[in-house]
Amino acid sequence: MMISPVFDLMSNFTLYLLFVALGIFVWLAWHSHNPNSFRFQISIFILIWIGGEFVTTLYESGSFDFPIELHDLGMQIHLVSMILFASIMFVRFYSSYWSGHKIVESLTSILK
Repeated sequence: MMISPVFDLMSNFTLYLLFVALGIFVWLAWHSHNPNSFRFQISIFILIWIGGEFVTTLYESGSFDFPIELHDLGMQIHLVSMILFASIMFVRFYSSYWSGHKIVESLTSILK
């Protein structure tokens, strides 16, 4: 059939794009130098999310044979990344709330 090679090509293309995204966000996390910075925290979140996509893509393409107990491993990694994201947002909001600072002072500070 003609469709199967197209799906194989797109699956491999997705894997290559995931490698590019992985490289970009590893570079961003490496150069932020401060684990408390928002850029570092979001980069770690996205790295975990990309890891889940790698697992899902490898499983769907048949490149890696997972045991039956781990066939949802990609979705479980996505869940971990979403829990991390929610935790980051909660801690940042909570710390700014109790310190008396606003997360965004005014619209003009954003537009500068």
